[in-house]
Amino acid sequence: MLPFPEIRLSNGPSRCQGRLEILYNGSWGTVCDDDWDMVDANVVCRQLGCGHAITLPAAMTFGQGTGPIFLDNVDCKGSEAALSECWSHGWGIHNCYHYEDVAVVCNEFSPTQVSEGPTTRTLTASVQDGESDGSVRLVAGPDTCQGRVEIFYRGSWGTVCDDDWGLSDASVVCKQLGCGQALDYKSNAYFGYGTGRILLDNVNCDGSEPFLSACYSLGWGIHNCGHHEDAGVICAGLDTSTITSFTTSLALDSEETLTATAIVTDSRDQPSQATEVVTTTLLTIEQESGGLRLANGNGSCRGRVEVRHGGTWGTVCDDDWDFPDAQVVCRQLGCGGALAATVLGSFGYGSGPVLLDNVGCGGGEARLADCFHLGWGQHNCGHHEDAGVICRGADDTDDHFQEATATTTTLAPTRPKEGSLRLVNGSHRCEGRVEMFYLHQWGTVCDDAWDLRDAKVVCRQLGCGHALAAWGEAHYGQGTGYIFLDNLKCKGHEPSLLRCSHIRWDVHNCDHSEDAGAVCDIL
Repeated sequence: MLPFPEIRLSNGPSRCQGRLEILYNGSWGTVCDDDWDMVDANVVCRQLGCGHAITLPAAMTFGQGTGPIFLDNVDCKGSEAALSECWSHGWGIHNCYHYEDVAVVCNEFSPTQVSEGPTTRTLTASVQDGESDGSVRLVAGPDTCQGRVEIFYRGSWGTVCDDDWGLSDASVVCKQLGCGQALDYKSNAYFGYGTGRILLDNVNCDGSEPFLSACYSLGWGIHNCGHHEDAGVICAGLDTSTITSFTTSLALDSEETLTATAIVTDSRDQPSQATEVVTTTLLTIEQESGGLRLANGNGSCRGRVEVRHGGTWGTVCDDDWDFPDAQVVCRQLGCGGALAATVLGSFGYGSGPVLLDNVGCGGGEARLADCFHLGWGQHNCGHHEDAGVICRGADDTDDHFQEATATTTTLAPTRPKEGSLRLVNGSHRCEGRVEMFYLHQWGTVCDDAWDLRDAKVVCRQLGCGHALAAWGEAHYGQGTGYIFLDNLKCKGHEPSLLRCSHIRWDVHNCDHSEDAGAVCDIL
């Protein structure tokens, strides 16, 4: 008897290409392509001894199957030994037709060749320009022991995706660099977007490995990520016991890091043609340094805050961004009082440099540039942290302002606090679809990367007991309005969901069929 249900690829040119079929209860059936991705395909290829997946062919590439559809919404993590170990809705539970049958194309490497992945190749890696395959560096941080993780392979540097990224992975990076202990691991491009290839995904170190490329991963260049998921680490600092042996390589890495950063900055100095078209219609105060404009809002007095310095427009990071900062922006633009200071790229991701960070206005400054900040171009941010404002508007009179203020005062006791949560459509207050109050309205959370650690934060924030389940696929029905959070990657100890690493509604790839849910104990 086989330990796992047998699978096969049918109607293709070889046993490693074809329509995916799985044997269950004596019958062969197909798999639906809902949520199917390269991680799932890689599990199939590995189970068949066919290497790894090299493409995601369209459904029906190898024709429609017949018989039952056994699996739907398959969600593998990448380390499973067999497809049947991956999460799905359960045997025979689906909402599909055979025109959605999954097709898989593997590279057909033998098992011996497949095992020659990151783990063994590093031992015989080629050396180029002083760097060997598997060398790592930390980029865009305040020093060489903090930053975005980049790894060298076949002549070029690339990034690491944050899927399954954790403290044990970060500890291997810190150890490899001689940077002492890992203090924290970062996800969702905390240290900004990298460029080039994404070289590793689903990294899973146990902490004992001597270098990152010795850890389990999907293999060089195999991923289902974007640079908004670039992984980062924060290490304690240089390990003095190994500082002599690392001095040369760290100096080289630092030099290359500065060069790479300069190249990225230079390439983004000039807005794209599309950006030029959009921003010509924006409310703008042109100055060589300290100029100000609002981008990507649905009116001239709301949008992403952009400032001008050295002839270049750039964005403002949302670290410490709050209402007094918004007041200064609105006043400088002649847009009346501020209604809200928005964070986390509420009005979309900007381009070009991040020019201001940790802005701290008192509220009375004439210009945003007069407020405290770290210095022009000094930051540790990515464009997913672009700050924005919503102003009352240039044509509001004082009477309107007073009336609105009175109304706000009346409603204030009943209006939820920004970031408040509720669970909807469950059997009790600690179960249901996760909804968050933000930008003066309720919205939902996307289930991409949603897991029990995220649900744990929800349960704690709501004053409920332990997290029992983290549901996806609109288990409690589809919500309405904005999808505020996506790609949530909580560590489990955060005081609120907004404090977890995530990307935002304006860049998500979700609809309400992916609304997340949670089940908590009732205290």
